[in-house]
Order: sequence, then C-alpha cells, then structure tokens
Amino acid sequence: MTANPTTSGPLLAIRDLRIGFGARTQVHIGELDVRAGEIVGLAGESGAGKSLTGLSVLGLSQRSGATVTGSITLDGVELVGAPEARLRRLRGGTMALIPQNPSSAFNPVLRVGTTVRRALRLHGDSRATARRRAVEAVTKVRLEEQHLERYPHQLSGGQLQRVAIALGLALGARLLIADEPTSALDVTVQDEICGLLRSLRDDEGVSALFVSHDLAVLGSTCDRIAVMRDGRILEDRPAVDLVTAPHHDYTRELLAAVPRLRGGSDA
Repeated sequence: MTANPTTSGPLLAIRDLRIGFGARTQVHIGELDVRAGEIVGLAGESGAGKSLTGLSVLGLSQRSGATVTGSITLDGVELVGAPEARLRRLRGGTMALIPQNPSSAFNPVLRVGTTVRRALRLHGDSRATARRRAVEAVTKVRLEEQHLERYPHQLSGGQLQRVAIALGLALGARLLIADEPTSALDVTVQDEICGLLRSLRDDEGVSALFVSHDLAVLGSTCDRIAVMRDGRILEDRPAVDLVTAPHHDYTRELLAAVPRLRGGSDA
C-alpha cells in the first residue's frame, strides 16, 4: 500500500492530549500524527481509549462529561477549546465521522439521498448543487445514483457504510474518523470497505484515523498503526513493520489473537 503524504506538516497533529473524567485521566497521548493521504490505525482492546480519542478529535467527547487538555490541530487549526460553532463547521467540512453502525447515521423514515442533500443544503449548497454533489459522492464510493432514493432498511450494511462515507466526501472531508467501521460487517464486506478507504486515499488524497480492535483489518489497510493500551500509545510504526516485527509484548499478544492477516483487495 502506498500513501501520498505531503512534505509539509501533518493534517492532524495530537500533542500531550489528556482526556479525563473527574480526577481520573483515561487517555494520555504524547504525540500522534496523520498526514495528508495517509491512513493511520489506532489499535487496542476495548477500553484502551481508541474511540474516546477519535471523539475528542471531533470535539464530541466533552458531551459525555470528559475534560480535554493538550493540543489537537487540524490543518493548523486548534480544536481543543474551540467554539462549538467552529467545531460544527469542521465536522461538516474538513472532517467527518464514519460510525460503527452506519444505520445510526440515517433517519429511517427518509431516503438516504434526502439526508445527504439536506446536509449539503445546510452548508450552503443550492438544491441543484446538492443533488449533483450527492450523485458525485456516491459514484466515488462505487454505488449507483439509484441508491440515493432508497430508505436505510433497503440497503445492506456495506451499502449504508458507503453512503456514510459518501456523505463525508460530499461535504468535502479531508479526514475521516473511522470508528470500528467494519466491525458490524461480514468478512467479505469488511474487505470491500477497506479497499474503498485505500482507493479514496490513493485517488482522492483522503486521510483517515481508523479505530479498530482488529489488527488483521488495520494491517491490510493502514500505512501506520499506533497500538494503545490503558489510554497510552505503546508503539507507532509503519503497518508492515509492526505486524511483522512488533516491539512490544502487548502488540505480540494482539497479533497472536489473529489467526492470520487477511490480504486486502480493492472494493
């Protein structure tokens, strides 16, 4: 797999990030970067702090009562302590969440295309422009225009995940926060979604922070993988190096739990 990171600074830069509840610090990350055109995996068991880190990038962890300190910059813009209005603009533009359960992203009584077009209209598009951009986005995720006119229950889990990704692309997202985006899908569809993320990286220059407990999925998709345990990063290395010669015993344990790393195939 070949990333195309720029030679300038990282698109996403995390420095001395601390996320806590009350007096207890749940996450402390000294440094983590995602460059343009790079997929970075965040691996670890349940409770390691992976999803909490992703939510903090989106400015959403505070809604659950978390205290966030340190620095998270997106394309040079500081997110920690940023006004909610700024975070909303960034969530609807520069970055987007790809959820674990894609059906949760869509109103069950609306056609999925209506949801996508409404989001675009809220960000200033005319009706005609919103329709055109919605069609362009689903084409990029290898769906047909007709899929936009279906209700969520009429689409498979993999198709819904593609529409969720299309929504982020339509809004112009350069960074996808993918929170266990394949865990609810069967193995074949997992490979299709991973192949799609690789294609978007290579063809569109889209970056992703890919949160998952599954090192098989991360190893076949990511350029780099950071392994988390108890809220801290134990090692952060190129994916191929990490899965073939891990430095930390905990990483070896995670790899030992995987029967074999599935080879990726484009969707």
